[in-house]
Amino acid sequence: MLIHVLREYNANKIFLSRLGLWPFQSKLVRNLLPIFYLVLEISYYPFEILMLYDHWDDAQMVFEGCYQLVITTAFLVRLWNEIWNHNKFRYLYEAMNDHWNIFTNNLEVQILKNYSNISQKFTIFYSIMMYLLSSMFIAIPLTPAFLDIVLPLNESRPRILAIEVEFRVDLDKYFLPLFCYTTAIIVVGISIMVAADTMHFTCTTHACSLFAIIGEQIENITLKLDVEKHKCCMHKELNLSDEQAIYQEYITCLKKYQLALKFVDILNSTHQTVAIFFLLLIGATLSLIGIRIVYVLDQMEEMIRFTFIIMGALLQLMIMCYSGQKLIDESQNIFYRAYAAKWYMYSPRLKSLLITTFYRSSLPCSLTAGKLVPLSMTTFAAVVRAGMSYFTAFLSIKD
Repeated sequence: MLIHVLREYNANKIFLSRLGLWPFQSKLVRNLLPIFYLVLEISYYPFEILMLYDHWDDAQMVFEGCYQLVITTAFLVRLWNEIWNHNKFRYLYEAMNDHWNIFTNNLEVQILKNYSNISQKFTIFYSIMMYLLSSMFIAIPLTPAFLDIVLPLNESRPRILAIEVEFRVDLDKYFLPLFCYTTAIIVVGISIMVAADTMHFTCTTHACSLFAIIGEQIENITLKLDVEKHKCCMHKELNLSDEQAIYQEYITCLKKYQLALKFVDILNSTHQTVAIFFLLLIGATLSLIGIRIVYVLDQMEEMIRFTFIIMGALLQLMIMCYSGQKLIDESQNIFYRAYAAKWYMYSPRLKSLLITTFYRSSLPCSLTAGKLVPLSMTTFAAVVRAGMSYFTAFLSIKD
């Protein structure tokens, strides 16, 4: 049983379980639910392609279909990544639980607890935000139906769906089933993003807590060395037993450091492929929706609806890049904390441990997109800038 994971990250487990993505569910549920949601999202592709085919000469509808294809692809890529890396995610969750049994002193537990609280608050905030934005996105097209009840006219107002698509049927006649179908597509897609994004942030935050613990322990050990050194004469060696105890303490610290590095390596391997797709897809979404907004500047409802999509895309990109930046900062802090010690005054074997620490921590750990691009706030700015560049390019084509 993953006692610590279920206690600290139960909200993440609930979101993953609803999609059959929790590795410790029954095999039947893990096979059926993801396949059902995968088929449901794929089923929307033919209607999007049909819309592009029927309205190929209408630039407004072409941009509408393109951004919907991009967003649907993002949902599918995220879901497929969770299915494909099932075993790696299982290892990560088991490792997180084991870390709570390995890092057991008061300082370590407190740091783990602080970071788990951050991930819990983020999970709640992000899920509420995404579901709220999607609810507004779905509800805004229902405004005509609501006005027909509150302020009826001689004839019914035209009905529209949350996502414009070509079904080649009478929309007024089949509005309810089509509305339920498109709503299911949106809700399932948002649920995939919420479950995957919050768990990714939780795992990254947990990795940050491990590096924070290692940095704190290295600082405490070096302070202890400095105190011991101060008690002795400046040119004398430490008491042999004291040095041996500190040496063993540092060895234990480095073993924990290795656990943290291994955890980050597995975490990075689960997301580096999907991350490059997401950087491209989010950049495409920002530019395509930007063009779509240009067509509906005089339609307040449509403006609000597309603003919600842009907010959601930017939120996802910021979370992905900010968590990567935080991991870089925490892993690099180990180097700064170790270097701040008076390492030049230590015995040769203690110096060798510190040199090992300097060598590894000088290269900060990071999450990467396609083994090339580190996920950081610099990358966030670059993607937004690229999206705006393509937006202006598409805008010139429109004109």
